[in-house]
Amino acid sequence: MDWSSGAPVSKQFDDIYFNAEQGLEESRHVYLEGNQIPSRWRAHTEAQFVIAELGFGSGLNFCATYQAWLGLENSAPRLHFVSLEGFPMRLEDLDRTLSHWPELNQIRQELTAQYPAPVPGVHRLLFANGAVCLDLWFGDAESVSEQWAQQELAVDAWYLDGFAPSKNESMWSKSMLQRVAQLSRPGTTASTFSVSRHIKEPLLEAGFELKKMPGFGRKREQLFAVKRTEQTPIRWSTTPWHRTDRSHKAPATVTIIGAGLAGCLSAYALAERGVAVTLVDPTGVANQASGNTQAVIYCRIPKRRAPLGDFGIAAYCFAIARYQHWFRTGFLAAGEDGQLCGTLHTLADEPIADLDDRLLGLNQLAYTCTAEQASQIAGNPIHQPMLYYPTSGWIAPRKLCQRLVSHPNIELRTERALSIDTEDHEARVTTETTQWVCDHIIVASGTECTELLGAEGLPTRSIRGQTTQISALPSLLAAICHDGYIAPAIHGQHCIGATFDLDKFDSDPDTVSDTVNVNKLAQFLSADQIKVVGHRVGFRCTTPDYLPVIGAVPDITPLRERFRALQFDSKRLLPVSSPVRPRLSVLTGLGSRGLTYAPLAAEILASSLMNEPLPIDTAIARGISPMRFAIRQLIRSQ
Repeated sequence: MDWSSGAPVSKQFDDIYFNAEQGLEESRHVYLEGNQIPSRWRAHTEAQFVIAELGFGSGLNFCATYQAWLGLENSAPRLHFVSLEGFPMRLEDLDRTLSHWPELNQIRQELTAQYPAPVPGVHRLLFANGAVCLDLWFGDAESVSEQWAQQELAVDAWYLDGFAPSKNESMWSKSMLQRVAQLSRPGTTASTFSVSRHIKEPLLEAGFELKKMPGFGRKREQLFAVKRTEQTPIRWSTTPWHRTDRSHKAPATVTIIGAGLAGCLSAYALAERGVAVTLVDPTGVANQASGNTQAVIYCRIPKRRAPLGDFGIAAYCFAIARYQHWFRTGFLAAGEDGQLCGTLHTLADEPIADLDDRLLGLNQLAYTCTAEQASQIAGNPIHQPMLYYPTSGWIAPRKLCQRLVSHPNIELRTERALSIDTEDHEARVTTETTQWVCDHIIVASGTECTELLGAEGLPTRSIRGQTTQISALPSLLAAICHDGYIAPAIHGQHCIGATFDLDKFDSDPDTVSDTVNVNKLAQFLSADQIKVVGHRVGFRCTTPDYLPVIGAVPDITPLRERFRALQFDSKRLLPVSSPVRPRLSVLTGLGSRGLTYAPLAAEILASSLMNEPLPIDTAIARGISPMRFAIRQLIRSQ
């Protein structure tokens, strides 16, 4: 980034990010007025309006759009702003850029507070209590646009705002503009500052009607386009078994079974979208696996790209952004409900130099530190190098869940769901005392999911975990993760653990597990006198691949029949979707990472039910799909 001219200039593309004198006015003219955004919002009859942008840059166009949305005083539809960026600005450069316009100060602060680390993939940022959603996709234009196509993104308006065609040809390639057309419905508009024939010709060929309009300032003309032809169906390169047959309108009423982290966060995500949610759990809020007094937010840095590692990083980034926002706004009370005090992790069995190489580009998430540095961070002697996550920390899961369910759109019922019945026209829940109907049911009851859904196609396992309460150790300033974990004390106690006991179902705490937890802790902290003052047992739900299960529940028998050809040729292309049970979804398999996984998992599920763009790429969507187990079983039976 070069600031010598007074405006930010990309060294790579030798082009400015905005007009130094009138950048905001130009953005409003070219993109908001060019797409007739405010007037279209007033006339829009659907629940959401999707804007897609080629080139996020400094975020100026988003800020201008968000400001215009705020000016309509809640009369605008939900705004979903999707933008790609191949070369993300550093936070300090983005903040400096947007500070040119004092009228954007509040929006700038909201954006910079959430602006993500430059991790490839999609980052979801939420504003205005979730009514404005920004999906930032970091990656090259071709691969990101391919992800948009596979997600079947349906765009209402395009901001075509990359660097000039002469400077950044890939952003304006024929294939890229064809992709723009593929994602556009009849009536979709596009605007851009450029009137180059290299832009006009592909858009014309793709079914856009073009019109030149007065440009801004010294620029005589700009381009306005309207799609007149139908949206082109996607051409799949692999069998899209992760997609569903479900074609539905967004539900107005949803019942969620299970009031742990998964259920409460899902309830909150839907309630923020205006859905009336009934939350059902016989034990009340967070009294099962999510009931520990403390838990640590953490992720592992994967050695290679794979759905498990990619989902972990994406979930961690989203979770941290959510917790930071909730602490910042007072929704969570710092010190009482949790603390983002940083977390130290033991290192994997690999040279530090190799780990440092993997952390390149991720140093905002984590970095290695010496034993001396770790000791200073922890406030206690640490005798080995550690991996430090500066924005991580601990949360009190039960208190978080209690805050979430206080939303006025959520009703809690302390009853046991005995059965569920879903049909094409309604869903029905029967409890010990009553029965009611709703538009959709989500089963998020952890290890008990199979009782309502059946075990077929859902191979989950139960992991017993015992945590131990110990009296406070002096001066512990950060959370520490080793074979277990410890966080700074709350109310004079630490919660440590947890044990990892497969196929053990005893719900009573035992002294053997306490001893295991204490001995693990003693390997990392010099604690001469550790006094056990309490303990608790919970049962985590995990899957064979350690990824959660998120989405529509498969209809196993017709699914196997539809994809039977994969049994003989696993690479055969079958351009069909998976049959699913109507009005029924599941969220389970979070394992020991509920605090990290659940916020994004809930957002994915809510987005799917509300027919919104998803905050994940296709590889992750396939990795978390409930269909994956049945498909794998078919393939393995060749």
